[in-house]
Amino acid sequence: MINTISIDLKHSVYVLLMTSLKFIIDGTANIVMHPARFLILQCLRKSEKEMFVEQIAKKVDVHPRMVSHHLTVLEKQGLVECSYSLVTKKGSKRGIAVRLCKTTEKSKEVFNDIREALGT
Repeated sequence: MINTISIDLKHSVYVLLMTSLKFIIDGTANIVMHPARFLILQCLRKSEKEMFVEQIAKKVDVHPRMVSHHLTVLEKQGLVECSYSLVTKKGSKRGIAVRLCKTTEKSKEVFNDIREALGT
């Protein structure tokens, strides 16, 4: 009887951990928990519209090249979607190519998962 309870308890704890931290298995949690990537994701999540690299870099105080690198990593993991577009700056007649980014549904799931795991 005691062994059965012990096994059931261990199994319950295992299931709880795997359910609440399912993104550890595929490496997503490790990628998200990098300080710069976490800030970038938070910035994009709070934004009501797509942002381009320079905007993100200014908000999170990370060099634009590093932001671009981290966005590539996040995009490969399916946490952000990026597209390229032409934007015209004030006072200019020429368009500038920018990389516009936004969070995905998966990133929302990951943050909800982290929130649940932390009990907040």
